[in-house]
Amino acid sequence: MDSGRGRKKILLVNPWIADFAAYDLWSKPIGLLYVGKFLRRYGYDVSLLDLTDRCKWGGTKDKRFIDGRGKYFKTEIPKPEPVRFVPRKYGLYGAKKEDVINELTRIDKPDAVLITSVMTYWYPGIINTIELLREVMGKVKIILGGIYATLFESHARSCINPDYIVTCYGEKKALRILDSLFDIKRDYSRIPDFDDRGMLPWELYDRIDYAVILTSRGCPYRCSYCATGKLNPSFYRRPTEDVIEEIMFVKEKFGVRDFVFYDDALFYDRENYIIPLLGELVRRNPGVRFHTPNGLFVKEIDEVISRLMFESGFKTIRLSVESISSEFLGRSSYKVNRAAVERAVNNLVRAGYRHSELEAYLLVGLPGQRYGDVVDSLKFMADLGVISRLSYYSPIPGTRDWEVLRQKGVMDNSSDPLLTNNTVYMYVNKELNWEEIAEIKVLASEYNNKIRGGNGVIHGNN
Repeated sequence: MDSGRGRKKILLVNPWIADFAAYDLWSKPIGLLYVGKFLRRYGYDVSLLDLTDRCKWGGTKDKRFIDGRGKYFKTEIPKPEPVRFVPRKYGLYGAKKEDVINELTRIDKPDAVLITSVMTYWYPGIINTIELLREVMGKVKIILGGIYATLFESHARSCINPDYIVTCYGEKKALRILDSLFDIKRDYSRIPDFDDRGMLPWELYDRIDYAVILTSRGCPYRCSYCATGKLNPSFYRRPTEDVIEEIMFVKEKFGVRDFVFYDDALFYDRENYIIPLLGELVRRNPGVRFHTPNGLFVKEIDEVISRLMFESGFKTIRLSVESISSEFLGRSSYKVNRAAVERAVNNLVRAGYRHSELEAYLLVGLPGQRYGDVVDSLKFMADLGVISRLSYYSPIPGTRDWEVLRQKGVMDNSSDPLLTNNTVYMYVNKELNWEEIAEIKVLASEYNNKIRGGNGVIHGNN
């Protein structure tokens, strides 16, 4: 960048969450941080306004955990018209409005704003955020990117009305937009679409309780309900040494002990990647804790990985089981079956984990899924002594399951993204009624309480 022009100031914004419920399960805007790192590398002056940063704005720490999880502040707002029928209160999660106004009046006015989007049905939070930005800062160019902007681009253009929209990989696209705004010339043929190497700019935060780690982009599988293939078309991995150096650096500089893997396929090709990575972490012994909220492929969890997980400090173990129904196997790219789940659990227990430390995601509400399918999966996991985490299905455009719903007339490409909210979809879903969902919740709670109570395996099949 031409230093004579001065470094242009770019404000990165992570907006409010708008929903019926929200919880900080190690949530950080990792895509936005990667864009910020990229822009900084090419000469821009980057700052961050994260409206969901509980360390800055406050919130409630979850007393059950010491690893950074907790509750956001909630400001109740009127329910948007498409979801007015849902009998629950709606709100903005994150910073209080008056605190954001004070912060915006304190900082220098940026030359441009980059705002991210996560869940498609959180877009009212983006609307509220942009309205406040324009109210306080006046005319400033706003670039919108992220998941919602990619999956519902037309809706975002008409409803959010940003100055620019960036879809899919945002780094190079955002750079080109900003350069055009400020009349900066570069040879873009020498610039990659993205570059994940190196450290994320955690210093943009005043304080962090945990750090998120991404060792890869994309996923080699193409499950019927997942949009990863559309958001990240190619599967790419960082060098293992780069990941290790990031962990060591963040621990030493920021005092962070909890690291959260955001990968969709962390254990894929285990022999060539995660095994040497974890082996080196065991050797260096950084004294940190690792968490896997996105779920782990059970087929990859052999005795070697289980031992390395235990020795390197994996504390939150969530398995991507989703369903053990034979009808479901093809929809999940055949990455799950009963035998693989049993082997994974046995390997983890032999490595040193207690049954109550192991959790499995089970999907509820998939197109074509019946009450008995979910109950069978719950009982199977209970037999193994594993905690079940119910994950309620959210329809995502561009997936095979979305096409099924479109053909049934449940969803179409003009559907309001608010209707893809998993809470809302449970009211729309005709294949599972609320009485059945309530029974599933009760059954899961009963099984989980028995496992947490120290009974371990409930039916003795492990």
